[in-house]
Amino acid sequence: MESIQQQRKVLITGSSGFIGKALMNRLNQLGGFEIYTMVRRVPTSARQVQWDPERSTIDEQAITNIQPDIVVHLAGENIKGFWTEDKKRRILESRTKGTKLLCDTLASMSNPPSVFISASGCTYYGTSVTMPVDESGAKGIGFFPDVVDKWESSADSLQGRSRVSFLRLGIVLDVSGGFLQLLYYPFYFGLGGVVGSGDQWLPWVSLDDTLASIVHLINTEQCSGPFNIVSPNPVTNFTFTKTMGKVLNRPTVCWIPAILLTFALGKEMANETALSSQRVIPTKLIDTGYKFIDSHLESTLIKQFNSSTSNQATISYS
Repeated sequence: MESIQQQRKVLITGSSGFIGKALMNRLNQLGGFEIYTMVRRVPTSARQVQWDPERSTIDEQAITNIQPDIVVHLAGENIKGFWTEDKKRRILESRTKGTKLLCDTLASMSNPPSVFISASGCTYYGTSVTMPVDESGAKGIGFFPDVVDKWESSADSLQGRSRVSFLRLGIVLDVSGGFLQLLYYPFYFGLGGVVGSGDQWLPWVSLDDTLASIVHLINTEQCSGPFNIVSPNPVTNFTFTKTMGKVLNRPTVCWIPAILLTFALGKEMANETALSSQRVIPTKLIDTGYKFIDSHLESTLIKQFNSSTSNQATISYS
């Protein structure tokens, strides 16, 4: 009689978010994983662990009792909203304080997890990247590069005790949430258009590749350090806009001038979000054997918008 394969215990933060929910579903589909989540409220099941990064509290005993094999850390303040000094502080501290609290706790265990994977951002390289840059690229200048640098450094206490990897995520595309869901209706009603010059590069990646990349990092022993989680084929804002219009069969004649965004959002926020250029490529991911599911934007959007499971009826804002 064959022995039953032991399930690996995975502890996930940010499990209620766009990527977190999808990751839980994907790991359940794959099988072989016993999933636990970190929550900020009183736990309602034995599979939940309470913590509050803002107040630096965490249930260490519950984590010790679980003895997770893998931790995937996806929690962090949403960047939406005007960038007041308080908002910027929350964006930074939600990433650094939470990561440090979690890593310090895991590092203090007699048996820390074998794998720790943390969300990060490909904004590390700056906001005016027009030539291809991979993980060997230098840190850029600006708010986001500083946030990413401090975010990743917050895991230092776990280095050497666990295999630590960082997801330098690009713009994750899926109609179920995030960037693509936000753009769908404006483009569907013919209001889509180029932003600024249109020359800025967008480091996009499908949700399917994002999830598969996380599983790849979990299962591949040589994977440590930062990984750009982006398609190998980034596109300009102009190309993205025209491709969206083509796939949805809608005009894309609208234009949002840079000066309008600067006025509406403020110079810093506009330059580091809608007007930023990040021509980022995933060299390390490919070098460690990862095979992309969605390499090209047009076929990715066609799959999203024209498949029987990804149509207008499934796009909601709940």
